[in-house]
Amino acid sequence: MPTLGEELKRRREERNITLTDISEATRIGTRFLKAIETDNYSVLPGGIFTRSFIRAYAKQVGMDEDQSIALYQQQVTGVTTEAVPQRIEPHLPTIVEPPRPASASSQRRAAPLTYTQSGPSLNWTTIVIGGGIAIFIVIIVLALVRQLNRTSQESAQPPRSTAAITNTNTSASTPGNPPAAPPDTSMSAAPPPATAPAIQGEPLVVRLEATIDNCSLQYWIDDAPKPTSVLIKKGESQSLPPAQTQVRLNIGNRPAVKMSINNREARFPEGIPNWGAKLTVSRDNLQTYFQ
Repeated sequence: MPTLGEELKRRREERNITLTDISEATRIGTRFLKAIETDNYSVLPGGIFTRSFIRAYAKQVGMDEDQSIALYQQQVTGVTTEAVPQRIEPHLPTIVEPPRPASASSQRRAAPLTYTQSGPSLNWTTIVIGGGIAIFIVIIVLALVRQLNRTSQESAQPPRSTAAITNTNTSASTPGNPPAAPPDTSMSAAPPPATAPAIQGEPLVVRLEATIDNCSLQYWIDDAPKPTSVLIKKGESQSLPPAQTQVRLNIGNRPAVKMSINNREARFPEGIPNWGAKLTVSRDNLQTYFQ
């Protein structure tokens, strides 16, 4: 039975379609399309990206999308429909017969005796999806903790007392007391704190440039319920719409892109994975991208 990659390649060649044609129609890089044809799934980003690439390829060559995903799952998990050979056959008593040439059919029947028992295979697709969900939950928790810390710090700072101002003005206007001169704040004023590239009220503008390879991207602007998916080709750049509070990103091939925020070059924080990288750019964590 042909593999998924062999079947897709056969259908493509029957229709005289090139990988470039499929890449232009699906916005998937030819590097990933070649990896699918050769069943080299380790090159692909994994998770929902791998399945969406396979579905898009199958649709272009006229193959049922669900069937292509079933073949992919069968190859990844190692599950087949062949009968498992019985292990007791090698222990049957041997009957001595006159020597005779072995026929092709007897050789085929004896072949299962060379099978060895293999351990249970791991479902890497489930592991990748579970890991992505766990990372997403951790990011949300960290964002909530930062927001709570910021709220508590703001509430802990005492506001300027209006009573003190009233008492000062009252004492200054009391008969017999000369009016107090206003305090000189020119020397005691603290220097303004260092601010992030995005000043108060200025929107966040994230720009990504594909430098060494194509890169698939999903992004959410502020509280958008659904993501927007794009493919940035090698040598091209993509400026995302301005955001007021945050920009959430899901980058398929992170090492292939450079990022800038408000026209300033930014660096990815440590610990961000190379494939399927999920991160959030907001006013609260903006400084971490410029350390």
